[in-house]
Amino acid sequence: MPYPLCRRGRILLAEDDLSVLEALTMALRNAGYEVLPARSGHEALRLLSPEVDLLISDLWMPRMDGLALLDEARKAAPALPTVIITGNATVPSAVRAMKLGAFDYLTKPFTPPELLEVVDRAIEQGRLRLDLNTLTAGVGHDTAIENLIGRSAAMLEIAQTIRRVAPFKSTVLVEGESGTGKELVVRAIHQLSPRSGQAFIAFNCAAVPGNLVESELFGHERGAFTGAETKTAGYFEAAHGGTLFIDEVGELELSVQSKLLRALESGKVMPIGSTREKPVDVRVLAATNTNLATAVAEKRFRSDLFYRLNVVRIELPPLRKRPEDIALLTASLVARLAGEHHLAEPTIEPSMITAMRRYHWPGNVRELRNVLESLLILQQKSVLTEADLPEHIRNLESRSQNSDLDLDRAERDAIELALRQHNNDRTAAANALHISVRTLYRKIARYGLS
Repeated sequence: MPYPLCRRGRILLAEDDLSVLEALTMALRNAGYEVLPARSGHEALRLLSPEVDLLISDLWMPRMDGLALLDEARKAAPALPTVIITGNATVPSAVRAMKLGAFDYLTKPFTPPELLEVVDRAIEQGRLRLDLNTLTAGVGHDTAIENLIGRSAAMLEIAQTIRRVAPFKSTVLVEGESGTGKELVVRAIHQLSPRSGQAFIAFNCAAVPGNLVESELFGHERGAFTGAETKTAGYFEAAHGGTLFIDEVGELELSVQSKLLRALESGKVMPIGSTREKPVDVRVLAATNTNLATAVAEKRFRSDLFYRLNVVRIELPPLRKRPEDIALLTASLVARLAGEHHLAEPTIEPSMITAMRRYHWPGNVRELRNVLESLLILQQKSVLTEADLPEHIRNLESRSQNSDLDLDRAERDAIELALRQHNNDRTAAANALHISVRTLYRKIARYGLS
């Protein structure tokens, strides 16, 4: 199913007609919102606070009308989204409302689903813009793990784990799909550890031919094999006193795995061609994009080495599992890339973030970075919008037909279940599904549900 819009928030509602005020208040509260009702523009200004997520105001009110209220509210809270409602719409008033920064303009009479559809979008866009502004201003960075951008529960937990495990020598295994930032986690652990002033050596098992891995890790004596013309220290010795990062550890051949296990347990390495072990003081951090537990079951990875590496395990979620972090990641990457390429940093429109949240990002943060770098170089615009994104991100129909059918089937099943559980109460079902009532009606019609 699509990522849900936020259904909760605090709404300041200004309406001088008491019956309308009460009806709208009830509709919004039934949808899960907190509502601050106000009978006038001046009362609304008194209730305005940083905790308000949306202002809804009637256009025609005595003493202070909706446009005057909007103007004053924008001075106090420039990023606050506002919706103007009226029973006597005119083109000039609508134009002026939009120029003053109103998110939308609704004409009475309107249905609760129509109102909630606008409210959903307004609050979502407002929060996206707030996230973008906050990150652009540099708020919330941690100097040690500043590259691990995210406010999702998963990323906050990972940051906490990093801080807890960093001071110790324990081995850490980082698992996650390609492009999720495993090396960033490992480097953060090293930077926060007592070894931060010592060497950080990275070794990628997948980048070295299998027959050379043992020599690269443990070193070799002169004449140990054809071509070994000099005595060479391995990565373990090079990392003495510091940290050795073994990337793609799941690619190690079984023969090397046993020697790695020996080095981890004894704190000593034996170079190829030598008969004497050398003590090394190294903290080993490992990463893999494969499931090592599955590899153990399939006899492709030693169980004893797996347990030795898996003292502390950190699993990085794919980007599609934390869409709430995309706004922050985008703002951070755009700022960084603009600096690298000596380009002016563009403004990111919330519509672009909304579109990117719907995309599944198979290449994870690495793919996001590449997309943004391409946009900066090719577009060189002051404002980036949804229309600037590649077609395969804007148009989700580019996914395979089978994937679409699976998604449609899952969505239909979820809607049917919600309707049954709430006795066909469509407002309650929409709330349970975290979508607007209007969206639910469209999907009911699309899937032919009664």
